[in-house]
Amino acid sequence: MDFEYSNLPLGLSMAVLMNDQAKAGFNSLSEAEKEDIILKCKDAKTKDEMDKLIDSFSPEENISDLLDGPGIG
Repeated sequence: MDFEYSNLPLGLSMAVLMNDQAKAGFNSLSEAEKEDIILKCKDAKTKDEMDKLIDSFSPEENISDLLDGPGIG
């Protein structure tokens, strides 16, 4: 089952849909990883924090480093 972008917070869904690399990276995540990323995005307090999260979805980046690392903020 494909992940529904309507389930994402509005800012996150817009950012993912506007960035092809982020979209590809996000789509490659498991459902559990997606939920973890959503929670991290909800905790982001600045645009820079959110931008770092969005940039981390790039398939060239190692998303597990983000998921295993400390929380933002």
